Amino acid sequence: MKESGEITAFVSEIFSSAQGEGIHIGRRQLFVRFCGCHRSCLYCDTPIERTETVAIEKEPGSGLINTVPNPLTVETLLALLTEMNRPEYAHDDLFITGGEPLLQADFLAAFLPEARKQLDLPVHLETSGDLPGPFVRIVEWIDHVLMDIKLPSVTGEPAAWEMHRTFLDIIEAEETGATIKLVVSADTADEDLAQAAEIIRDSATQAAVVLQPMTAASKTERVPTAKQVLAWQSQMAVALGHSVRVIPQCHKLMGLM
Repeated sequence: MKESGEITAFVSEIFSSAQGEGIHIGRRQLFVRFCGCHRSCLYCDTPIERTETVAIEKEPGSGLINTVPNPLTVETLLALLTEMNRPEYAHDDLFITGGEPLLQADFLAAFLPEARKQLDLPVHLETSGDLPGPFVRIVEWIDHVLMDIKLPSVTGEPAAWEMHRTFLDIIEAEETGATIKLVVSADTADEDLAQAAEIIRDSATQAAVVLQPMTAASKTERVPTAKQVLAWQSQMAVALGHSVRVIPQCHKLMGLM
């Protein structure tokens, strides 16, 4: 978005916490959550609407929130993050999430080069993995991608297999670090997992693959059984020819943001 000729973005939250998903669970990260998403997954429990203000938890884990008005300019967001990137918090990474951050790719293309220089932190991106056009514009500033492959039987939405395939091709071509996450519920279809495995295998990516089972903390009653999860782990590992990890959303178990 441009306001008065300047690129701006709508951000819902800025906070410091431990990562709770994927292979980097436990790393201390500085989070920026962007507003907006083009998907309506059945299990999603993240507010995605544009907000009038940005919620900022300046003291990690305190639950005490300050606010500033939306939208933010690149300079304003950098100033807020610089203030929060205090040495005593020992951040490992800057984590860009949503919603779907790639919907605001114009802003990211201006923001990320400056963030890399000013914050001196590796940049991690969480994404639905189905917007390859915006992704290719910013991939050079991304160190690691936490990419979803959306299973239609779980999301309740149409498949995006070819978009996921193209997205993975970019990751492989750019040699970007990546984790591929597949959220699974009691409704997960074997044919969806087989299609996902084919796409991952064809891309030749070295990305780690994670099955993320819904838990009682998720916005769903369709929690998979242990038998289902272990069977799917074996199915995917055999299809891919390498290990597949099972990792739930650990930050909810710990009461973290």
